[in-house]
Amino acid sequence: MIQSRRFVLTALLALPALGAQTACHLIDQRSFDKTAGMKPVPPVPPPGKFVGPHPLITITYTTPDPYYASELTVAVKRALAVKPNVLFTVQAYVPLAATVDAQASALQAAAAAGREIGDAIIADGADPGQIELTAGADPSLHVQQVRVFVH
Repeated sequence: MIQSRRFVLTALLALPALGAQTACHLIDQRSFDKTAGMKPVPPVPPPGKFVGPHPLITITYTTPDPYYASELTVAVKRALAVKPNVLFTVQAYVPLAATVDAQASALQAAAAAGREIGDAIIADGADPGQIELTAGADPSLHVQQVRVFVH
């Protein structure tokens, strides 16, 4: 009887040790870093405002006939020196008008200003095939503006 009590007592003392053995695991990288072995998560860049390409030159019509010839000549010659087959995109913008007729008239004036800038670019040494003209309305503007981009 004493031996059976000793066996039961030994068995009861051994149970926690057996339980501890089943909870053991091999030591590896995850013992020290819980994210080891997981797929890396690329960092998300902070949201920012897309600025986009900057125009080569911007001509703002605060006066009916702004002086732009010398600045445009320097910009065109520099662009042609860097890339002889450069494409000049001339974008003429006007602010929104109160009526449809006023908007159409403003767009026609913007298109004429864009053609004038395009002709000046040709006079400065560009080929007519290197010029692309567009006209449109921009609600953020208060006066007519022509922007020249290079590609």
